[in-house]
Amino acid sequence: MIKFAKSAKPVFYVTTPIYYVNDVPHIGHAYTTIAGDILARWHRSLGHSVFFLTGTDEHGLKVQRAAEKAGKSPSAFVNEIVPKWKELFDTLKISYDHFIRTTDPLHQRTVQKFIKLVDANGDIYKGTYKGNYCVECENYIPDDDVVDGMCKIHQRQVEFLEEDTYFFKMSKYAGELLDKYKENPGSIKPSSRLEEIRSRILREGLRDLSITRTTFNWGVPFPIDKKHVTYVWFDALANYISALGWPSGAKYKKFWPANIHLIGKDILWFHTAIWHSMLQSAGAPLPKTVYAHGWWTVDGQKMSKSLGNVVDPKKIVERYGVDSFRYFLFREVPFGEDGDFSEVTLIQRRNAELADELGNLVARVLTLIEKFSNNKIPKAAKQKKDDVEIIWKAEDTIRHASEHMQNLEFHKALEKIWSYIGTANKYIEDEKPWDLAKQNSPHLNTVLYNLGESLRIITALIAPFIPGTAENIAKQLGLTSVSALKKLEWGKLKPNTVISKGDILFEKIDAEKIGVVEPFEKLDLRVAEVMNVEEVPEAEKLYKLKLNVGKLGFRQIVAGVKQHYKPTELKGKRIVIIANLKPAKIRGAPSQGMLLAAEDKAGKVGILRVDETEPGKDVFIVGIEKKPVQNLDISEFIKITLETRGNSVYYKDKFLQTYKEKVHVERAGEGGRVR
Repeated sequence: MIKFAKSAKPVFYVTTPIYYVNDVPHIGHAYTTIAGDILARWHRSLGHSVFFLTGTDEHGLKVQRAAEKAGKSPSAFVNEIVPKWKELFDTLKISYDHFIRTTDPLHQRTVQKFIKLVDANGDIYKGTYKGNYCVECENYIPDDDVVDGMCKIHQRQVEFLEEDTYFFKMSKYAGELLDKYKENPGSIKPSSRLEEIRSRILREGLRDLSITRTTFNWGVPFPIDKKHVTYVWFDALANYISALGWPSGAKYKKFWPANIHLIGKDILWFHTAIWHSMLQSAGAPLPKTVYAHGWWTVDGQKMSKSLGNVVDPKKIVERYGVDSFRYFLFREVPFGEDGDFSEVTLIQRRNAELADELGNLVARVLTLIEKFSNNKIPKAAKQKKDDVEIIWKAEDTIRHASEHMQNLEFHKALEKIWSYIGTANKYIEDEKPWDLAKQNSPHLNTVLYNLGESLRIITALIAPFIPGTAENIAKQLGLTSVSALKKLEWGKLKPNTVISKGDILFEKIDAEKIGVVEPFEKLDLRVAEVMNVEEVPEAEKLYKLKLNVGKLGFRQIVAGVKQHYKPTELKGKRIVIIANLKPAKIRGAPSQGMLLAAEDKAGKVGILRVDETEPGKDVFIVGIEKKPVQNLDISEFIKITLETRGNSVYYKDKFLQTYKEKVHVERAGEGGRVR
């Protein structure tokens, strides 16, 4: 759990990485920044003194080259791009307290002051560096991280550079960092990331770090030698303290050490081994927690410009609204794990959870108060036994949501809140206020008050996640502002408050009408029985399979499983095929479909099969309607990620099945991918 310094008013300092300005913002940038915003809003609502920092990293070779490519000076280039980042953050409702730029004069002076202190402590010396340099990493990288001349992380060609440089004696701090990580295992989260860093330090030690460059000049001038500029990471990491006025500023004294640095897992080493060593050298406390979250894929594929699937947050917000986007990101995936972005899934969550559950509750409650209480919150009479549940569940939701937020379990907090939304909707059905009105029952006022109060509680809890929606509900409920989380408890909604029912919170979206289709819908998966197996002449990997596909008739497909199965191991088995794949000729042999098989991490391959289902029967996912297209292109199938868990096959956490049984996979182990 995040611990606060003992003071009259707890302080909370949260940061995002500062973002490179050489490219447009994408979903990964939005994800980290919204996470920071949620935490900042949550802690402000608790009455804490909060400082939320974000900004842009504007130096380095990567930025200089991007500027040159655009035909501009680096200064003009970054000054043109930074407003676009601020505009995006405004669109995403980011409530940062300070937006830092590494071109800010105060930041640059702080970096130079920091370097002089580290030098005075004997931790900087001059030397020569030779090695592979990755421009995307903005770093020299070890040979182990170079594969076929490419950086293992960024898949970009590395450059071999040799230059005079100044080194930081990072190797000196390996033992101290290991001791600190042992004393405070919460300093790096999730725990798997802590183990990753500890293992790497134990395995490799810490190498002295080259902290200057002479091959380009776009950076903070190195104060010890004007022929050098400061290495971009040694510059950028200092933003977390320069924004506070290190070393003697009032904000530094109040907020440092940071409660949490939020980062993506690809920059974990920089924010732990390097940043922690820098702070040790300068005699400054380490941040309390560095939290490295996972990456986002898109419909099962890595984001890539070449694939054209980079998610532009601004376009998603324009299409679905900022709160739908914010909600989806933090309800869909446990924070810390990798996630898969799908517009179809976003629409499904918007329609089911934001529109049908939350939106419907707000509309029903306000309509009931409007109709049966003259637009005013009534005064509750005596609470009956049946009313107690909605009250104690509200208190239970506040307590557990708070615990989940302390542990950065955003998705669990939202699950708990939405469970309470379900409780409130059920309360309406159970109490039937329309019947109470017909009976002229005094209990009607109690029911209506409880429903209004439940909305107030829900609004306070959802505000950090979907602030615009929360403000809208509060306004309709007649409140001047969203209730604070501090001392949030039942019974604070004042009777006679005048409500003001507004428009529907979330209009439902028809995915088909806007051209968004669930990729899985396009598949026609069928059970097929293998009648005969023949080899394809001069083909090491291919078989021709004669299949019985029930009412679809008999077919032939060409399958690349020869190295994994003997003909006798396939004949008679009931397999899963894509029945609507575009016909093709493979090595001259006609193929009318595709056999599905899974390959695990060890390279073991197993076919997808069933035992009891008749040939020709559908293979499907519950909840996804089949709308197969004719002559499906193989590229459409590649967009769909099917994976194995145990011996079952899953798509987006739902298993593949027939009307009789689950589809299972032979041989392939845990974590296999279907191909």
